[in-house]
Amino acid sequence: MLPKFELYMPDTMEEACRLKAEGAEVVAGGTDVFVNMHGGKDRSGKVVDIKNIPTLQGHTFDEAQGLDLGALTTHREIELWDVIKKHYRAMFEGCSRVGSVQIRTRGTLGGNICNGAPSADSIGPMLVHDARVVAAGPAGEREIPLHNFYRGLKKLDLRPDELLVRIRIPAPPAHSGSFYIKYTRRDAMDLALLGVSTYVELTGDTLKTVRIALTTAAPTPIRAFETERILTGRPAVEETFLTAGKAVLQESHPRSSWRSSAEFRLALLEELTAQALRQATAVAKEA
Repeated sequence: MLPKFELYMPDTMEEACRLKAEGAEVVAGGTDVFVNMHGGKDRSGKVVDIKNIPTLQGHTFDEAQGLDLGALTTHREIELWDVIKKHYRAMFEGCSRVGSVQIRTRGTLGGNICNGAPSADSIGPMLVHDARVVAAGPAGEREIPLHNFYRGLKKLDLRPDELLVRIRIPAPPAHSGSFYIKYTRRDAMDLALLGVSTYVELTGDTLKTVRIALTTAAPTPIRAFETERILTGRPAVEETFLTAGKAVLQESHPRSSWRSSAEFRLALLEELTAQALRQATAVAKEA
């Protein structure tokens, strides 16, 4: 049962930012906040529902500029958008694996980002596609690389009077591809035991650009920058993919939990990184 709370539904950024600065819990889809309140983890006395704010709505794609996504864009909208499956395969794979259809219809990209869960399915794919987020408040707008947005577990580069308003993702060039692999204990609605996202750009059979993001491998979703550096300029062949699987172990810090030991996650990480690079390379060759 939910605790009693005051609900506010502003239609302006100014009012929403003021309420947030006063301590109100921000709700978009509510798939995390209301669950936490129901379970007693969150006893917020005030909740501000931001769904009516125009600045946070809408999503567009431009072949030159890429994606401009309102923070209220849902996982289901991403899953059903042909542009995503064609140009941003990792995002399709990630968003289509979030919970159930009902949850994907309610849950938003902005909410997934701001919840900051290490296992979030949409964040790794956005990281490898070099996403930037736009934060806005009384002092104006700031654009922040998504890989710099996380300061620690559940700690964001977001001021008390700011909201995340948009997500901007560049258009991938020709001969590029991405992929996301979610490993779960069961083939059902489940959190990722481990998630690996990869993105490659090819020049012939050479890896011109490589990006790798890991979820549930550290306190926050992370980019494997050193492994990316090692792979850049190498041939897109099996030996390179296996090298990546070993190199990425040095950049991850998974923990043991009731769901998995850290040792098992590391073994998975080596295998899944190689698999995800194979898949991203295959997508790039078809592009």
